[in-house]
Amino acid sequence: GSGHAHASRTNERASPGHSGRVAMFLNGPFSAADKLKREQDKRKADLAKRQASERRAKSTADAHQRDREDQARRERQETAQRRAEEKAELERVLTNNEGVAWERRFVGVRSDAAMVKGIRFRCDDKVVLPPSAWRELTNAGAANVGSANNVFFEITVMDANGTAVGRRTHAGALGFDGVEGQVGLPAPLMRTLGASTSYNAAVSTQPDAMDVDERTPPPVDLTEAESPSNALGADAALDVKLSFRRLPKGTWVKLQPRSKDFQGELAVDADVDLRALLEATMQRRSALTVGDDVMVPFGDREFPLRVVEVQPDDAGGAVSLIETDVEVDIAPSEDYEEAMRRLAEAEMKRLAAAAAVEQERRDREGAAKEAEETRAREAAEKAEADAAAAERAARYRAAMLERLPVEPAVDAAGGCVPCRFQLPDGRTVTRRFAPTDPLGAVFDYVRSAGGAGEGESFRLVTRWPRTVTEFSDGATVQSAGVKPGDTLFVEKLAHGENA
Repeated sequence: GSGHAHASRTNERASPGHSGRVAMFLNGPFSAADKLKREQDKRKADLAKRQASERRAKSTADAHQRDREDQARRERQETAQRRAEEKAELERVLTNNEGVAWERRFVGVRSDAAMVKGIRFRCDDKVVLPPSAWRELTNAGAANVGSANNVFFEITVMDANGTAVGRRTHAGALGFDGVEGQVGLPAPLMRTLGASTSYNAAVSTQPDAMDVDERTPPPVDLTEAESPSNALGADAALDVKLSFRRLPKGTWVKLQPRSKDFQGELAVDADVDLRALLEATMQRRSALTVGDDVMVPFGDREFPLRVVEVQPDDAGGAVSLIETDVEVDIAPSEDYEEAMRRLAEAEMKRLAAAAAVEQERRDREGAAKEAEETRAREAAEKAEADAAAAERAARYRAAMLERLPVEPAVDAAGGCVPCRFQLPDGRTVTRRFAPTDPLGAVFDYVRSAGGAGEGESFRLVTRWPRTVTEFSDGATVQSAGVKPGDTLFVEKLAHGENA
């Protein structure tokens, strides 16, 4: 009995402890439900982060795609605009060149051909090309645009990749007897294209803090510039492209002095004939291009003046100086107001000469007007004669009409012969005749209808079968064989022609 009770008590003590552990497992911090919830929450958070990251990545990718598309669109637009501009420029050039297109790459070398030949007029910017260039230009039609003396080229310095570098200018042709593959360039033209390193350094070194006096290029010694042994060097060479251009004759240019020495030593000096200096300078050139430096010599020095504007300006900022009078304007400055006064006086002389030319033009126009009045008077006289002839013809037709016998009725007792006439001018007329009417009445009717004029001979024919009816004095409609319903064609006879 006691052992059983002990066992029961033992079981009773054990039960409370086991029940507590189960409760802790079910309700404690490490329960399965809590763990499952935490895992679900973590998965949701990870998914939200991933989705947010994907949205950000997509937004960034979309933005980059839009940027690329915008960039591509801008590039297409720029390319289209550039091509349109190039096409428009090409069309402008071809129109200005009267349809002639020619360009070629050369090695530009120093040439003193003009100096050797003693040429001092239009010599600073004329090039020497090989004979093949003239043959190509002739084949391209350049000979139809102008003579060899009026052939001009746009000269552009090129790099090894065929890209234009540096600046461009225009030049005339001195001759076509040079070395194949080369173009001979005079020293001033080489300097314009940048082959003179000393001159380039002078114009390119321009710090902001530099004084105006130091910023302008110094005058160039004229003797040194023309000497074959100067800084250009006999072996200096440029890769250049020459393109045929037809330049308009210049009428006005504006020059900007590049050094204040021009105003200080030339423009304000009353003893200096500035106009004569400018004329001498222009006579050494055949063309001007905006951006060129025109070197004005005085004593043993040269003063650079930049070409800033030309007129007419329809050839890319270039004009011809050959066989034309060019008005030169110096860019306004207080330093050379006196020069402007002298230029104004010279302009008055130029205007007087222009007035004389204008008077000559008016005289020519007066002669042309007189010739036009003569032509008008002759035309009026002809019109009057034509009107008189037309009036005479009308009277003649009326006279023929009065000679006609009375037109018989359709049901006339003696019968009638209806006739159809095809006139030379394409008109068709009809009339009835009595069988006994004279044949001459038929011919008179044709004349009254305008089928033949005064003095003109003709005959009446049918086509199928062909029959011929000629005027016969004494014949009647019936005896001549004119049948009702026939279509009679009027055939005019040449003078003296027989049937």
